[in-house]
Amino acid sequence: MVDTITIHCMAGNLSIEQCGNVFASKDRKASSNYGVGSDGRIGMYVEEKDRSWCSSNAANDNRAITIEVANDGGAETGWHVSDKAYKALIQLLVDICQRNGIKALLWKGNKALIGQVNLQNMTVHRWFAAKACPGDYLYNKHGDIANAVNEQLNKKQTKIQNEIDVIDRPRYIWDRLKAAGFSDIANAAVLGNLYDESHFRPNNLQNSFEKRFKMDDEEYTGLVNSKTYGEASFVRDGSGYGIAQWTYWTRKQELYDYTIKQGYNIDNLSRQIDFLISEFKEKYKSLFNAINSSKSITEASKLVLTQYERPADQGLNVQKRRAEYAQLYYNKFSGKEVYTIPFLVKISRDDLNIRTGPGSKYESVGYIEKGTFTIVEVSGNWGLLKSYSKKRDGWICLDYTEKV
Repeated sequence: MVDTITIHCMAGNLSIEQCGNVFASKDRKASSNYGVGSDGRIGMYVEEKDRSWCSSNAANDNRAITIEVANDGGAETGWHVSDKAYKALIQLLVDICQRNGIKALLWKGNKALIGQVNLQNMTVHRWFAAKACPGDYLYNKHGDIANAVNEQLNKKQTKIQNEIDVIDRPRYIWDRLKAAGFSDIANAAVLGNLYDESHFRPNNLQNSFEKRFKMDDEEYTGLVNSKTYGEASFVRDGSGYGIAQWTYWTRKQELYDYTIKQGYNIDNLSRQIDFLISEFKEKYKSLFNAINSSKSITEASKLVLTQYERPADQGLNVQKRRAEYAQLYYNKFSGKEVYTIPFLVKISRDDLNIRTGPGSKYESVGYIEKGTFTIVEVSGNWGLLKSYSKKRDGWICLDYTEKV
């Protein structure tokens, strides 16, 4: 099992081909898993599943990935390496750690910790033989190397975790909104809109601004959290951010105050949900009351779209898409009947009202006859009949039907 990294110096400015040729000779009785040239190219000489003969210690070589790095400076420079070689070494180490399940590189510079990989999983040749390898330049860089690799590993792990967590986020948000007094229909309307805005990613930077800023979600969020990208820049840069894609500067200022100024990261999901709830209950109180009293998922979803989110495109296609997402979350979390649209229902009575909207408050336009009918949209426990889909003015209560 690979659990250790050992970085070596070539003690010369060899290309990866020249280094490979040196190892190719059986008389040499030496090899490494990888070589890195001063031009940044990487060569493999021994597969990771096999041990190399590199560190003058069989126990170390049987558990370590060994890497020879070319030197663009001599002994008087501590066997200096080029910037290209250094950057390539970092990327190679990130890749090795990811593939071998090494969560972090650990360096204490302590020979006594050899083999205690939970405390230190980097070793050097000079600990096993009377050699200067890996040279003072790389030896003194081991702490920096570990930090650089770990920073990238953490960034990649955060990105992976964000994708994994998205499975659980809708349920978490639903439960939080439910506890805050959102009805099932209101809750579904909010979730459908949030999904279309950000896929529930609290670190989501508006896609068009990723290209403009030349930064991805993680880079932008990291700069905001570290305050390298300052408060004024975040507030005024015009980008949408977070689960609700807050964009207007006053809302981004309030989000910043709610998170960073309270000691939380800007992408803290729990704080973003708290902020969203506070907006609905304080700044958007009439909207909160309207979606809570609504009996139509389509209606509630449109209200959230046009009065809370307010994206540039609020057209019919966007309305339809967000209402469909809302219906999916209603079906999933409300505990009520799950419908896959379209579907058939059987009606065995002749006194079931057809109403102009999804609820008993809407006007009746007559009764539906017995038979089997197609439902093309659902809002709560009401279904829209296919024959009325153009004007959307023919709804029946699904409680009095049987799903076919």
